Amino acid sequence: MGRYKSVLMAEKDARDFPHHVELPIPPFGLGKRLDIIAVWLNTHIGPEWRSHSHLEKGEHTASYMFRSVQDAAEFRQALKSGQLDAAA
Repeated sequence: MGRYKSVLMAEKDARDFPHHVELPIPPFGLGKRLDIIAVWLNTHIGPEWRSHSHLEKGEHTASYMFRSVQDAAEFRQALKSGQLDAAA
């Protein structure tokens, strides 16, 4: 998908999935944690989420978007609890 289309899709997703959880992306990426997060989301939330990344002021951030505030809160709690951290 071209950059223009991906920007349009991100804008549409931001409207359709209004509850956002921002996750800073470390310098070397999320690595295995990205897979852990995707499995968790698909298992606990199902298809009702989207993600996009963006760069602002030199910092990369992943934005996870949800249709419901409950799904966003559940994801935020899983992040805070360390449940979605990659095993060392």
